[in-house]
Order: sequence, then C-alpha cells, then structure tokens
Amino acid sequence: MLAALKLADFSKYGLKWPPGITPLDIELEMLRHGGRWKKKDGTLAGEGMEFHFKEAMNLLWPWIKWHAWAELQLKCWINYRIIGQIGCASSGKSFVSSACALTDYYCHPNSTTVLVSSTTRESLEMRVWGEIKKLHKSAKQLHPDLPGYLIEGRQRIVSDPRNEAADGRDFRNGLVGVACKRGQSFQGMEEYVGIKNKHLRMIADELQFLPRQFVDSISNMNKNTDFKCVGSGNPKDTTDALGVLCEPAAHLGGWDGGIDQSPDTKTWEGRFPNSIVIQLPGSDSPNLLGQLGIPLITQEQIDADIRFYGKDSIQYSMMDEGRMPRGLGNKRIITRQICLKHYAMEEPQWLNRSTISLGCMDAAYRGTGGDRCVFMELRFGLDTQRKSIIALIDSLVLPITDSIKESPEDQIAMKVRDECERRLIPPERFAFDTTGRGSLMSALCRLWSSAVVGIEFGAPATDRPVSAGIDVPCNKYYYNLMSEMWHSMRHLIEADQFRGMTDEVMMEGCAREWGHVGGNKIQVEPKDKMKLKTGRSPDLFDALVCGLELARRLGFKIEQIVNQPASARSEQWKRELRDRARALWSDHALSYRT
Repeated sequence: MLAALKLADFSKYGLKWPPGITPLDIELEMLRHGGRWKKKDGTLAGEGMEFHFKEAMNLLWPWIKWHAWAELQLKCWINYRIIGQIGCASSGKSFVSSACALTDYYCHPNSTTVLVSSTTRESLEMRVWGEIKKLHKSAKQLHPDLPGYLIEGRQRIVSDPRNEAADGRDFRNGLVGVACKRGQSFQGMEEYVGIKNKHLRMIADELQFLPRQFVDSISNMNKNTDFKCVGSGNPKDTTDALGVLCEPAAHLGGWDGGIDQSPDTKTWEGRFPNSIVIQLPGSDSPNLLGQLGIPLITQEQIDADIRFYGKDSIQYSMMDEGRMPRGLGNKRIITRQICLKHYAMEEPQWLNRSTISLGCMDAAYRGTGGDRCVFMELRFGLDTQRKSIIALIDSLVLPITDSIKESPEDQIAMKVRDECERRLIPPERFAFDTTGRGSLMSALCRLWSSAVVGIEFGAPATDRPVSAGIDVPCNKYYYNLMSEMWHSMRHLIEADQFRGMTDEVMMEGCAREWGHVGGNKIQVEPKDKMKLKTGRSPDLFDALVCGLELARRLGFKIEQIVNQPASARSEQWKRELRDRARALWSDHALSYRT
C-alpha cells in the first residue's frame, strides 16, 4: 500500500493517494488507521476519528442533518466501549447508533460482527433493524461497491456473497437481528455470547422492556478486545436492563445518589469501565421548533402529551423528558446508595480472631425454574471499632447433576457437609430454607447431622420488636418470616453492621420490592413475581437473610432492632424485683441475740 502511495497524483490530509480512489475510500482508510498519526517526517496525517467518521457518514448519507444530539452520540461512540442512552421518544437514539455501526462495518467488512437486538422480530423491523436496512440500502444506491448482502428472511446483512459453486456461505461477518423475546420468555443473548471476531458491535434497542440479566450478556461480550455496545430506551425502572446499564457509577451514588436529571442534555459515568450514559430530554431537543425537517421530538408533541397525560405523569417523565421516574426506590428493600452509605460493600476489619462462622443455603434442584443452589459462609464478631458486625465471607453455587446413583437431595447434603467441614462449621451453625424441602432435611440428617437448622421462610413472623423506633411485634407488622428477614437485613445495613456485600448480591436485594397485604402487613414481593420481572430467582439474597436469621438465633444483635427504652425499663423492673426480694428475705431472716 505504501509503495502504491508514492505513485499518487494528488494529496489529501497530508498523504498522497493513488489515482481512481474515491472520497469514501479515503475516509474509510483514515478510520482504519485511527484518524490521525505521526508520519516518519514528524508531521501529522489526518484530522482525527471524529472528523473522518463524520465525513464518511456524510458521503454515505448526504441527507443527514447534524445537530447537538447527533454530534454528542457520535463523540461517545468513538470514545467509549459501552454507551447507555436514556431519552425521550423520537430522539434519534436508534438512527445515530445504526449509522455508526454500519460505518464501522464498512471499514472492516471481513472482521466485524454487529448484533442488533430488540424485544421481538416485529419490533426489530419497526425500529432499529428497519433503520439499519434503510441506511444500508440508501448507502448502496450511492456506493454500489459497498460490502453487505441483505438476507431479508433471516434479518441478516452478510459480507460473503452468494456463490452457487461454493460449498457454503460464511455468516460470521456482517449484521444480524436478534429477537430477545421468544414466546412469553426472554432469552437474552446467550447463544451469541461466545461469538469471537476482531471487531464486535452491539446495538440494543428497547432495553426498558428487557430483564436485567440481558446486561450480563453485554458484560460477557465486553471481554472481546474491540467491543462496542449502545443500549437505548425510554427510562422506566432502575432494575430493568436499561436501568442497570445506565446506572450512575458507584462513586456517584447510583440512582439513589441524587444524579442530576434536570431537563438538560447531559452525560455521566456508567457502572461499567469505560462507559458513559447520555440523557436526551425532550425539553432540550434541538428541534423544539420543528425547523430541522427530521422526525426529532418537537415542543408541539410535548405539549400534546402534557395535555393528555399531565406533566406529573410517568408517561411524560419517560416519553417526553426521558428521565428515570423518581421515587422508584421507595419500596425497595435495599438500594445501592444505602449499601454505599453504610459501608456494606467494604471488607470487614476484625478486632481479633474471636469470630463465629456459620453456613447458610438457599436450595434448588438442577436449576429448576432458574433457581440456583447457593451456599454462603458468614462470620460475625467485633470489628476494630469494637462494633458487632456480620460479614459475607464467601458464596458459591453448588452444581447439581442428573445422577442415577445420587438424588439431588443427597448431592446437596454431601456438598454442604463437605463445605462446612472444610470451613470448620459444625452442623448446628448451618441453616437453610425448609419450605417444601422435607426430603432435603431428611438427607441432611441421614448423611450429616440432625443438628442442622431448618428455617421455614413461609412461617409466621416472630414476636421480636420490629425496630428500636417501632415498638410492635414483627408478627403484627410483617406478613411472614421471609418478609421480616429481608427487612432485618436492611436494618442490619443501616446500623453499619454488615460488610462484604458483593455487587451481584446487592443487585438481587435492590430488585425486590415490598407492599401491603391484608391487615396492612408488609410482604416482600413473591418470588414468582420477581422471577417474571428480573428473569432470576433471588437465591443469593435469600441465602444471605437465612444466614442472618441463624446469626440472630446464635446471639447476634442488630442495633436498630434493640429497643433501648424497653431494655432500660426491663432492667429497672429486674432491679425493683431484686430489691423487694431482698427486703422480704431480711424481714424473715433469723437473728441471733447475745
């Protein structure tokens, strides 16, 4: 290539180009080389990635109207690996992302895979995949030599041309539409997680309708060397895939940290490394007066929604302002901000080795219904400030196989026994949920010990006080023991008494809500409802609260639950009774006279 450049008859960007090369080829070549570099003579070639990206897109689609939002989206595409986009309806989120992904593909057609996802095949056609097809067809009309052959029925654009003489066709390079909802269930991107290519891109549309485990697919694909992802949607809930992807970084306090969501276009650091979140509120639209001549939200459309829904409605917040609705944390058991504020994510600093270890488990057989068999080790004792704390030391998922020789219950019992013995945890310091698991209790007693502690999550709540500030028995306040245990975990965190919280465990706790049922009692969200919402059972947090309950039975006290005034009265009552007893003994005691 360098030898050919010496024969060039014209110069551009400080370089000589061969005769016959097109302006688009020059821009794509500049992008392949990073947009700007230092030549051997010390001078610079190129104007930078943003400049050449924009020039290439202008040549591909001369009708593009550049505005502040499009410029910002392009800048973020170039500079970040993972981009979250929350915004109003008709904000150009899908259009700019699709154009950027296609431009990247045209640069490296033989080493690029672009995954384009939405909820259903119909949604793909109506939104992001339809946008990509339109852009590709338009570009091919102006530049017929561009790579990419559309296969309409398979929602694919592939680099490999159809060749009747060839043995097969390579589908790895190109773009593919992925419908994440099949029937009534969400599949995520599991079948594409293992894809390897030099350049991997992902455009995820309508993330607000996808469960949070979809973000796990993004996290797995992020391990590729050159990966870039844009996830977009209208903000609806902090626990759906869009809410998780766009959550402000931990040092910003997450969604509960008071991130500025005023009606201005802005960005903030996301929770993933090298990630950014773009917020595109309708009230800051570059097209408020409708002067751009493109389908970007206008003031007239915003006013129509205000008249129909009202300015305080969730529809206005989502579709016109494009900001996460406030108050969503009000009925969460815990939030990220609570965990950060009260040091729950920090490692424990023990005063000495006088600590007590215990084991706990939320059992499941062969991953039925998305459940996992989770084992945890907790430890409690005094920290360096002489404060009584409890910490998560370790957690693991126990693999259960379809063994002919051993039942799932026996497998679980033996694995638990081995783990506890390895960690020097006696059976009386191991607890698990016995709800509907009588056969597991039998297996544990037979293969290990009858001293293991079974905790019935569905049992009535205890008669312990709710908290120091609520002098009411738990059985009058909570629907069942599980509701009490989950809220006790919040009291523990707020008392600065928990350490070692992991991000995965915390996210499960943050996802669960609570509500009121008959008798105005508090009930945590039923597991089947939570699984439908998040696509996963809260096995980790269930195991954690089970361990906390065992620790309390072993003598651990939560400061927020110890009713100090009541305790003081109790001690006074004892002192008065003791004094009365001594007086009676004195009155009836024999005395000796000399």
